[in-house]
Amino acid sequence: MLKRTLTGIILVALVAGFMVCGYFVSTIFIDMLILLFLSGATYEMFKCLKDAGYKMFVLPPVFLLVAAYPTFYLLEYFVGGGVGVQGLIAVFIISVMMCLTIFTFKPSKHTQEEVDKAKENGIDLELDSPKAHELKDLFANIFVLVYPILFVTLAWILSFKYSALFAILFAIFVPTVGGDAFAYWFGSLIGGKKLCPKISPKKTIAGAVGGLVGAVIISLVFWLIFEVFADKYPAFIEGCHYVAFINHDVSGWMWKTALVYIALGLVIGVLSELGDLAASRIKRAIGIKDYGKIFPGHGGFMDRLDSIMYSLAVLLISFTCIYAH
Repeated sequence: MLKRTLTGIILVALVAGFMVCGYFVSTIFIDMLILLFLSGATYEMFKCLKDAGYKMFVLPPVFLLVAAYPTFYLLEYFVGGGVGVQGLIAVFIISVMMCLTIFTFKPSKHTQEEVDKAKENGIDLELDSPKAHELKDLFANIFVLVYPILFVTLAWILSFKYSALFAILFAIFVPTVGGDAFAYWFGSLIGGKKLCPKISPKKTIAGAVGGLVGAVIISLVFWLIFEVFADKYPAFIEGCHYVAFINHDVSGWMWKTALVYIALGLVIGVLSELGDLAASRIKRAIGIKDYGKIFPGHGGFMDRLDSIMYSLAVLLISFTCIYAH
């Protein structure tokens, strides 16, 4: 528990450093933080699937990682009007087409080295793969383009369209500090009945409830900072480019915005738990404990992003409804 907590503190400090630079220098620092975690998560997912015996194609994810941000940023900067999102979609489609093209012409046979590597991970492959396995290889490659790449690129859209500091910090801290940390502490202290023992044996119902409570608490902390204290620190709020959910001239804006924040905390709390369980189910399917080991006590990049990815999707949909753009 101590190792996990210390690593968590270091991760928070890392994120805080990029965010401070994003506030005082340029929001590009926030975008680079997103790219750092996206690259690490993609590498981990790619490697895990490859070690599990799937024939993985290097070019499509590399192209998507290299081309996605420049395409999005340049189109938004020079053209605007949401064209950057269309650019992201175009880059994603090209990457999928690359997968299909490589699948079309790549030999279906597994090499002896691939067979031996798969056996080390408890998977039996034949040198001449069955037709069904060929399709599984194709779907595995497309899967990496969607999870994590497509999910995480939503962060760039949030960062550009809305307040980068608010949106990204909210997407990170509500599901991790609020959801994961509170769930871990509640589960460790209370224990009790397991939530989904076949998927994640350590998760408890008490931990899930604690994560939900924590997500709402952290969400309300953001409400206090960006809404309640906004009028007292206007320079900070303006520096973050944050726009209030409801105009403060409207009667009852305080409790109305509080309800919105509580709703966001609840939805993210529930869906981030589902995202965590989905990541655990994938790990069990390919026979691993963690996606990586770069963060002691926390696993890898994917282990940190599993709940955040769902949070990004929730925020993008919510902000589109709240701000009507």
